[in-house]
Amino acid sequence: MPSIICRTRTRAVTFFCLLASLLCSPALYAQEDVQAQLNQIQSSLHQIKTDYESRIAALESQVNRLKQENAQLASQPRPSPPVLAQGTGPMPPAATVAPAPSVRTTFETYPPLPGKKKATPEQKLAKVESVEDAITRVAPPPAAAAPTVFPNMGGNDRTVDLGAELFLDAKYSAQSQNPQTNPYAGTLPNGAENLPRGFGIGETELVFKGAVDNLFRGEARFVFEQQGDSTSLKTEELFAETLGLPWGTKVKAGKYWSSVGYLNDKHPHEWDFVDMPLVYQQVLGGQLNETGAQLSWVAPTDNMLFKLGGEIAQGSNGYGETYNSNYNQNKPRLGTVYAKTGGDVGDSHSWQGGVSWVRSTTGSGSSANQATYSLSNNDTLTFNGGNTVWIADFVYRWAPFGNPTSQNLKLQGEMFWNKQSGNMTSTSGCGVDNAEGCNGTNFAQNQQGFYTQGVYQFMPKWRAGYRYDRVFNGTNSYGLPSTALTGSQIRSGWDPYRNTLMLDWANSEYSIIRLQLAKDTSYGPGLTNNQIFLQYIMSLGAHGSHKY
Repeated sequence: MPSIICRTRTRAVTFFCLLASLLCSPALYAQEDVQAQLNQIQSSLHQIKTDYESRIAALESQVNRLKQENAQLASQPRPSPPVLAQGTGPMPPAATVAPAPSVRTTFETYPPLPGKKKATPEQKLAKVESVEDAITRVAPPPAAAAPTVFPNMGGNDRTVDLGAELFLDAKYSAQSQNPQTNPYAGTLPNGAENLPRGFGIGETELVFKGAVDNLFRGEARFVFEQQGDSTSLKTEELFAETLGLPWGTKVKAGKYWSSVGYLNDKHPHEWDFVDMPLVYQQVLGGQLNETGAQLSWVAPTDNMLFKLGGEIAQGSNGYGETYNSNYNQNKPRLGTVYAKTGGDVGDSHSWQGGVSWVRSTTGSGSSANQATYSLSNNDTLTFNGGNTVWIADFVYRWAPFGNPTSQNLKLQGEMFWNKQSGNMTSTSGCGVDNAEGCNGTNFAQNQQGFYTQGVYQFMPKWRAGYRYDRVFNGTNSYGLPSTALTGSQIRSGWDPYRNTLMLDWANSEYSIIRLQLAKDTSYGPGLTNNQIFLQYIMSLGAHGSHKY
């Protein structure tokens, strides 16, 4: 019965709250369907009245039944006490029996029985709330599973937070020119690698990363790559960085991809095409990967990204192993500064832009580490001086309402300005029969280059892309007689370009199969390289999200 009363009271309270909200809302007076609302209210009143009457009838029926049961119990004769027969002795003492506890049964009726005090509204409300609390009480959530703990070498327990990833990369290539014997024309060789013909493995990466403690995390990347007929293992990245430093700062130290430009710190499995743009290959020799330290700062803004950073590195392998080793030298030889900004435009658009500066030098005096260039005419050039590179990058992304699952678009481009100046010497080209070395002066090389690309996902799992890249080598002054450069790949004024088409299919975020077609003129006039690439990339393990 209490539950019946509570349900009736609850329904009535709900109705009056609804009625009050309707009467107090000024917006309803402006509506034309006031009569329909009144009809709805009358219908609700009628339903409440019907329910109330049926419940009262049920209560009265229950009260009458209880009264009949009580009357029947009262009319039954009570049993007489036992009588002892005459001449018998006293009854033996009965065993002591504890009195049964009294049980009191109470009934709450509506209306109350005569002589019964009716409960106050406060008492009924308290009882209803206690019943609701008992019904809606939720058991506390189970305790979280304890993390895996392994014994430490020092004897203390330590929680291990280590993630492992493996990226498998393999390719097939058919090319009309031999990429191993034809060097880039119009520029100094810089160690950039061309993909070989036929079947081969790309950069298969093995990654270990995780938090060291509350202040530091570490990451190590080892790469299996094909070098000629053999496979080598090298350390691509190995660094530690801070966590949770104040004012949005972060420090990284070790061997890592530099954060200059946009594509430089992206790993091969993150690329949208099989290979790097020409300007990266001819200016940086691929990607700038050094050993040093990095300091970055992210501004505490809400709707915009603003990031500043700087790096200082040993310069041990310069631009793509062009410079000789700076090992065992106190003074680092390479520095960078970069700035990035970006944000969202509505729910479907986002962008990011940046400017970077790179400076590298061979040093001077007894500690100088000269750069050497092997030309295709078997001559060797030695350089003392430095490089300064400026990079501007921009990226735009579109995804309908921020959901890239079905469709998305990515537009990307970078522009490079490279200036190299110093002194150049050669091992031949002077003296009798040009067999003696030459000491040149006032060497200057000015390069500009860019690439622009677009990748469009036109349906789930399928993407298509186009890339155009070009390098302007300009008119370079090597400070050497022309005999020292005869027959080499250095050709002033040759500006290579390349057109590339791409189509890929991703069964999931862990597997990609890609087809790429390209027409490349970087080997010189009349040496167009028509290329076909077929590639797969597979990811195993905990794969983190890619950078923007």
